[in-house]
Amino acid sequence: MKINFQSKAFWKVLSSGMLVTVFFAFNQCVVQQYNAPVQSNQEQIINEDPHGDPVINSGTPPSGGTGEFQETGATEVARTVTSVGLKDFEQVYMSMSVVTGIDPNENNVRNLFNEINTQLPTTNTVKSFMTSQQIAIVKLAGEFCHRVFNSSSNYNNFFNNFNINQSPSQGLNNTGKTLMVNDFISRFWGYNTQPQSVVDDAVNEMGLLIDDLLVGENMGSTATTRKVAKGVCTAMLASAPITMF
Repeated sequence: MKINFQSKAFWKVLSSGMLVTVFFAFNQCVVQQYNAPVQSNQEQIINEDPHGDPVINSGTPPSGGTGEFQETGATEVARTVTSVGLKDFEQVYMSMSVVTGIDPNENNVRNLFNEINTQLPTTNTVKSFMTSQQIAIVKLAGEFCHRVFNSSSNYNNFFNNFNINQSPSQGLNNTGKTLMVNDFISRFWGYNTQPQSVVDDAVNEMGLLIDDLLVGENMGSTATTRKVAKGVCTAMLASAPITMF
């Protein structure tokens, strides 16, 4: 069963993925600034040292810092834009293929990509990013995750620690939810690549998503476990650690 893009589950997956993106962006994308004096080339302050030699004073950064940006007058937003990049449509597509292990040329995946690639980011600048692009990214992630959890040859080899062949009543207690999410983080983001605060926030948010996706479902069916895994997979695959440089 694919994710219905008009369903409540889709919007829960979308909002959870965007929250994880916010966690990542807050921790990774804010550049510490040094507020050195802003001077134009024509208005440099010239002092004299004790020997009478002119000294150009462009501001002294704090201990351990650098003088980068100190004479540009760059704002915090401008600095962030120069240090953060967004993957374009082809880069997002190939990244999703690599981390899921799904062939990018599989018909259903390629057909969806061809259908929505104009809705995906076309440049690497974060300034052009829009909500509609995030929705397209989630749709693409949903198709990749559908391919993973619709085939036993894919999902049986997907997790390192979580047992996908258990029912929710057996495998999705608090420990099981954490195992599932941590396996997604390890596979999609890489082990120990994100600040622990981002990992903790992601585990908590995905745990809430799992609870939401289990509402009204058959707790004794392994198919329910795969359905939930597909939703978590989509949210994690559409998050910033995959779609941003």
